This record gives sequence, C-alpha cells and structure tokens, in this order.
Amino acid sequence: MKVPDLPAIRKAMGEHRSEILAWLQAFVRCQSENRPPTGMEILAQDFLESACNGEGLETKGFLPTEVFGIQKHSYWLRGREYPRGRRNIVARWPGSSKTTGRSILFSGHADVAPCNPEDWTVCPPFEPRLLNGRLYGRGTADMKGGMTAAFWALKILKELGFTPSRDILFESVVDEEYAGGNGTLAGRLAGFNADLAILTEPTRMQVCPCCLGAFLGEITLRGKAGMPYMESEIPNTIVGAARLVEHFQEWQTLWRAENSHPLFQEPGKQPNLVLWGIRSTVPGEFEQMGVPLLTTISWIVWCYPGMTEAQFALRFKRFWEERLSSDPVLAPFSLDIRPTYHFVRPWETPADHPSMKGLLEAYRAVTAQDPVVAGAPFSCDLGVYGDPGNMPCLILGPHGNNLHAPDEWVSLEDVYTLTEIFAVLAARWCA
Repeated sequence: MKVPDLPAIRKAMGEHRSEILAWLQAFVRCQSENRPPTGMEILAQDFLESACNGEGLETKGFLPTEVFGIQKHSYWLRGREYPRGRRNIVARWPGSSKTTGRSILFSGHADVAPCNPEDWTVCPPFEPRLLNGRLYGRGTADMKGGMTAAFWALKILKELGFTPSRDILFESVVDEEYAGGNGTLAGRLAGFNADLAILTEPTRMQVCPCCLGAFLGEITLRGKAGMPYMESEIPNTIVGAARLVEHFQEWQTLWRAENSHPLFQEPGKQPNLVLWGIRSTVPGEFEQMGVPLLTTISWIVWCYPGMTEAQFALRFKRFWEERLSSDPVLAPFSLDIRPTYHFVRPWETPADHPSMKGLLEAYRAVTAQDPVVAGAPFSCDLGVYGDPGNMPCLILGPHGNNLHAPDEWVSLEDVYTLTEIFAVLAARWCA
C-alpha cells in the first residue's frame, strides 16, 4: 500500500490553496444557523453531501430522531425539532482490511450560532471576506474552517492514491450549538465510530485531549407584585436580581479557587461564569407596569473534567442558601434554582493514549514544532464521542476569534496547515 509522504502531501496542498479557500467560502455562504428549537443546516449538509459524493465516498444522511431508541437515551436533549433536511451527513472511505489497521473519524458540526447582520462591520455574516490572512464570516472558526481542513485532507489523500487499511469517516452533525448534542449522539448510536475521533473545534492550534463541561440554569427571585402606594413599599425583585449579580461574581471567584486541573493553567482557561439573560415576565401573562412578581437570571457555569452534575448542584445550592440567609436585600424573596437545557459533560482522553502520540507526531512532522497540549477552554460534544461513542477523542482546530459574535474570523494559514496535519495523521494512522 502506498502511504503518501509529507513532501507529496505538501505539494498537493500547495496546488489546491486557492480551491480550498473558494470551497471554504462556499461552505460559509451556506446559512446554517441554529435557532432552537430548530435549525437551518440543510444547505450546508447538502453542500457537504455533494462534495463527498464527488470524491466517491459512501454517504448517508439521517435525522437524529431516526436512530432507534435515541430519545430514551440519558444524553438526549428534549424539545428540539428535526424537520426533513435537518440531518446528519456521514461519508465513509472504506478500508481495504476488516482485520488489521485502525480507523479514524473526523467530525464537526454544520450549525452555527445565530447572528444579527446589522452588528457586523467587516462583511455581512454569510458573505465571507478575506482580509489580512483572516477569513471573516459566521462559522468560519466555529467550525467550518476545521471541517474544511478535514475534508480536503481526505481529498488530497485520494488524489495521491492512498488506500486506507480501515475506514476513514468524515462526519457533519446538526444541532451542536445551544447545548445541543443530539446530532452527535445520533452519530454514535448509529454506529459511526472509529479507533480515533478528531474534533475540529477552534483550539488555536493547541492539541486538546479534554474540554470543559457546562451547567446551564435559571435562578428566580419571587416576591410580591404591585405598585407602591402611599406608605406601602414593595421589595422589587429587579433590585434583588442586581444583588444576585454581585453574588455571582463572588461565586466565580470561589469556584475558580476551589477547582484546578493541570491542563487548564494558562491565563483565560479558568472555569468562567456567563450571565446571558434576565427577564421579569411570566410567559403568557400581560406585563404590568409596576413591581414584577419575579425576576429570572439565566446563567452558565463551566467546570473541569471530573466534575459531576450532582457535585455541582450540591455546591451551587449551598452557596445560594448561605447568601439568601445572610443578605438582608434578599430576605423578602424566595429563591428557586432550575437547570435548563442539559449538563454538557466535560471529557478527558488520557494523555498517554496512543492516539495522542499519533497526532503529536503528525503535528511535529508538518510544523517542525512541538504543539501546546492543553485543555480546550470551552464546552462541546467531546464527551459524547468519548462515552456513548466509546472512542479516544481529541480536539485540534485553527486560530480564530469572535466566536458567537460579530466579525467572526479564522486564520486561513491555519486551515492550510491543518489540512496537511490531518492528511499525515490519516495516512499514518490508517496505513
């Protein structure tokens, strides 16, 4: 079997640079926003399916809800909708052997975070623009840049005449954003697993064997509604919520002090807290002009690998019970904590796993540098690959910025470098 060497891969990659850019731009133009409970991934998935068919890969499309028994699985997130077209796409490059060699899965999600076009300054979100080596557009970094590198790595290996000993899989799932995971779960339960999974989320070229987990919930203060009259005063839940925000900052300080992990030591990799919504209305009720009955804050708290949902819930509840009993501003109110979405589990693949060696060697071969091995400072579906999928799973993706924000961008040079790394890795792993 012919195993392409690095000079051959690099030469082929160089010949395709302009095509790779054009392909990524076309991919970004496929609007694929996730807007729960549904999403608009169909154009992106059609684009990928056509591209994979064009390379002679075996493709299969299926809705998450078509996988037998999936809605009874503990990882399933209820309340999402999967109309026709909102389907996973899996492409298979069959291996030549059923008994020897190793298989690999390159995986990513087609859905992107929603956006408000008027907030963008460099370009409209789905009209990508190349500027100073950065390709701007929604989804360029999260995560169509990394997926482009994986697809083109396979395309180049096919052009060079490589024949893998075991299957090479390329997968694009739906519904990852907004703490989704159902698309990734569908891929695992449908049996599209391998001896190694590479997730191409944007890690800024760091090799990440682990990622953060995320707890999502709401905290509600409930008091008495009405309009203050004469001497009567009504404690305002909005004022109480302002005090909650102060205590949330205290929580973040304590949470960081109580938790540590050796792969999350860099600045900016502490477990963060995000308050992402506040409201003082009850769904379906008319909003009175007066003191609101309740005020609710939506929050996300991240955690390191090893933390369970039960451990967090106990600590979080105790923190708020202590604040409620000791803070006079909160005394007039009752407080309720409720989880929302579901727990996005952290995950860690052992650093001494053979898959780590294979990826590190491919990285060094292409870049002539030792990669930074660290934890990914975001939550993602890594645990779904590792647990229901029972696979060693690693994350490697490009530099980028403004994820889930206006003017998102990806480093185009990183996309080219990743194409070479993934091609070298697949050729050696599946030789």
